[in-house]
Amino acid sequence: MTHPSDPGQSPRPPGPPSGPGGGPYGPPPQQQPGPVPGPRPPGTYGTGPYQQPQGWQPPSRGSQEKGLISALFDANFNHLVTPKLIKLFYVLSLLLISLSALLVVVIGIWVMGLRNGWLLGLVIICASPVIWFFEAILARIFMEAMVVRFKEVEYLRIIKDKD
Repeated sequence: MTHPSDPGQSPRPPGPPSGPGGGPYGPPPQQQPGPVPGPRPPGTYGTGPYQQPQGWQPPSRGSQEKGLISALFDANFNHLVTPKLIKLFYVLSLLLISLSALLVVVIGIWVMGLRNGWLLGLVIICASPVIWFFEAILARIFMEAMVVRFKEVEYLRIIKDKD
């Protein structure tokens, strides 16, 4: 260990700086008095630098919007088909999930009819709504992920067109 008076050593002990002068980067910044807490005055909502003004709506695509068939034959992929079909796919997936849950109920009834199978059949029938619920949640998560991805593309296209 070296003595504090040796060259290259700090004469003060390690630890927080002493005095009002501050720390290793100088004195602390002066605090500006902020707004007084309380209710906001009327008419100031939605006018900040990152907030949309009242009544703002995203720019409409107008004549750029194409139908399903014309978007299907768009070789440049400027118009997307999947966002137009996502509702149909979601309804179809819920229909198939409901049919599979109904099939599980039928299998549970069949198992209940077997000798000594009433308890297992009852468990299968009671599990059917739980299975339907989890399958519906998975389908919804998948569809929402796709919608979010396509909305990102749409908003990026609006930003690109704005510049």
